[in-house]
Amino acid sequence: MDEAESDLTTYSLAEVAAMVMPDMVQGERWLAQRLIRGEISGYRIGRHWRMTRADVVDLIERHRNRPAPPSHQPVSKAPILTSLTPTSRRRLERGELGTQSYIRRSR
Repeated sequence: MDEAESDLTTYSLAEVAAMVMPDMVQGERWLAQRLIRGEISGYRIGRHWRMTRADVVDLIERHRNRPAPPSHQPVSKAPILTSLTPTSRRRLERGELGTQSYIRRSR
């Protein structure tokens, strides 16, 4: 089978369920529900859903488990001033207020 023929190969939901999720008891039903909702791609001929190889690859990619990106806490460049109210502290961290004006006023 050459590449052009493999692009035209379609699979029934039973075949896709057997390939992608062999341990799932109701794999066909799960696939049909997602196809009806438009969550995964495929097409319908009469009463039967069909999926191409590209649809199956897309299904696998959409449900692939990806590791979460590392979370980095932003480092506050403003000095910690305990005498400020929470609102003033937020404004200072956002850069809405200059540090020098607060330091001069608090003395």
